Amino acid sequence: MSTTPQVPHGAPGRRTPLRWAIVDWLEERLNLTEIFSIVTNFGIVYTPVDTRKPLRAAMAELGSTPIVSYARWPQVLGLLTALLFALEAVTGVLLAFYYHPTSEGAYASTAGIVRDVPLGWFVHQMHHWGAYLLIAVVVLRVLRFFWDRLYTAPREMLWLTAVMLMWLVIQLDFTGRLLPYDVKSYWSAMRGLEIVCSQPVVGPFISFVLGGHVITENVLLRCYVLHVVVLPLLYLAGLYLTFASMRRIGLSVSAEGGDGGERTTWRKHTIDFIIFQLLLFAGLVTLATLLPFRFHGPADPYSTPAGTRPPWYLLAAYVLVQYIPGPAWIAGTILLLFGLAVPIVPLWSAANPERLGPARLRQVAMALFAAWFVLTVLGAVPGVR
Repeated sequence: MSTTPQVPHGAPGRRTPLRWAIVDWLEERLNLTEIFSIVTNFGIVYTPVDTRKPLRAAMAELGSTPIVSYARWPQVLGLLTALLFALEAVTGVLLAFYYHPTSEGAYASTAGIVRDVPLGWFVHQMHHWGAYLLIAVVVLRVLRFFWDRLYTAPREMLWLTAVMLMWLVIQLDFTGRLLPYDVKSYWSAMRGLEIVCSQPVVGPFISFVLGGHVITENVLLRCYVLHVVVLPLLYLAGLYLTFASMRRIGLSVSAEGGDGGERTTWRKHTIDFIIFQLLLFAGLVTLATLLPFRFHGPADPYSTPAGTRPPWYLLAAYVLVQYIPGPAWIAGTILLLFGLAVPIVPLWSAANPERLGPARLRQVAMALFAAWFVLTVLGAVPGVR
């Protein structure tokens, strides 16, 4: 019995599908595999891609290579840091088309976005709730890294980038908080700036970068530039370092071992990734629709509303600055030392376990976290000045 020889895909005698014909045409003029490999630096595909091969061959190799899935808890926290940032970038660009970073135009343009621009209210709410979720994710990720001791060798870079991303997200929220320029955002940012400027070294530097320690149009403009250009670029650098380190040392559940979870294929991982994106988007749409962010009246620099508070993540620091006797720089020094201790002490503990073991470190951290939580709750009480 004779058999019909199989003609290879793309060989003469078989018509190449249009999508692959376009890819082949571009492949002759561009290194598509090298362009595709860029996404490996930001978490969509975290396995290395052989840029010497054509894109179709590299994709076939990638699809047949078993990988460790990180679309599972708790590894999914790293994926969330990339997805939520992408959402914030897209909605932020849409808002920037209509926003005017001036003291006269900031409030009016934000009100116009919410009131007059088609779906402007929706984009504004998605950006707002995405920021809240991003803060929660990066804080939870740092806590998870600490509890699972993912600061020990060779994971020091993962720990440092996790802390870096947390710090950057808080700065992104703080600089973006001022931009609506309504009465709540203005005085919340003002209270936060007072806390930041109380720190030695850091305070004068921040005042220099922002152009002062009192909110003016110049400070508003610099916060806008930091929010839409400088801090997002630094965040992208942090994501790059995160996934570059992950490709080098792999995923892990804890410092004690494990390869990070079950293995899967890139195709299944991509499907899980898309499903996860849809669920995340649905959750944000629900929050934006059912729990919309309230828009207050225009800022008045000469009238401080009663009960003004800094952002929630600075409430504990606000209590310390208010109630520690003496000059503000004393409380600021305590806050500065605490901030420096967060990334450094775990690394020092890992290098010197005989002086500060993991169990002892966890006990100290839990006590400090409980104290910070209590101070945060106290700072939210209306009776605290």
